[in-house]
Amino acid sequence: MRKRNHVVPVRLNAKELRHLDGQVAKIGLSREEFLRSLILGAQLQTKPCEHHAELLRKIAGLCNNANQLAHVANGTGMAGEASVQEMLRISKETWRLVKEEW
Repeated sequence: MRKRNHVVPVRLNAKELRHLDGQVAKIGLSREEFLRSLILGAQLQTKPCEHHAELLRKIAGLCNNANQLAHVANGTGMAGEASVQEMLRISKETWRLVKEEW
């Protein structure tokens, strides 16, 4: 037996339907899920862009490199100039990719 037995028909004009479909596409839910969420007062978030996972991987790598550099600096009392320059290069490259591609 279905859990949702009640049907509530809603009539929309073309503009309202386009707006609903646009919101549904941004959120990544079906129309029914979207409307149920709104009725229940949920805070809806837009779905992440398709490059989101790749961006997170690149930033995680950058943070990992920074952590390794900090570990070496803490252990020896200083970081080598080459390590600092490499960290700066990676940071700038990541920032450039984020600005250009996302």
